[in-house]
Amino acid sequence: MAIFKMYDCDFGVTLDGVNYDFEHVENLQIEDPERTRLIRGSNAGNKTGLVYKEGIKEAKTITCTLIGVPMELHELLKAAYNDRKRLDVYAVSRVDGSSKIAKNAILSQEPKQLNIDDSAESMNTALVFESFDVSEVHKS
Repeated sequence: MAIFKMYDCDFGVTLDGVNYDFEHVENLQIEDPERTRLIRGSNAGNKTGLVYKEGIKEAKTITCTLIGVPMELHELLKAAYNDRKRLDVYAVSRVDGSSKIAKNAILSQEPKQLNIDDSAESMNTALVFESFDVSEVHKS
């Protein structure tokens, strides 16, 4: 299984068929609410239980933190948020082409600078996406 490293990946979004690469990415985090669980009756009648799924009604959340977003990209993403446009979010390994892709995603929060202070972190903009179609492909 390939291990993704920040310094080996290209990140960005595809909107209306055009790729927009992110130049300065701080991190990418995926939260997946879907779980396969076990349950059994309170009487503990067996040691295998029953299998069920939970969290399948909730979208996966992809948070990508960028540093110093150019105004043109910020305006493009803000318009995509306001217009509820669908886009694809990607992280692709430059080493072997392995990828994490969220298709038909939406921006679930307006892209904006959330911290104002005198540190480097004040240049961060968190992009929060939601998608039901997140895939991971390993090429090596």
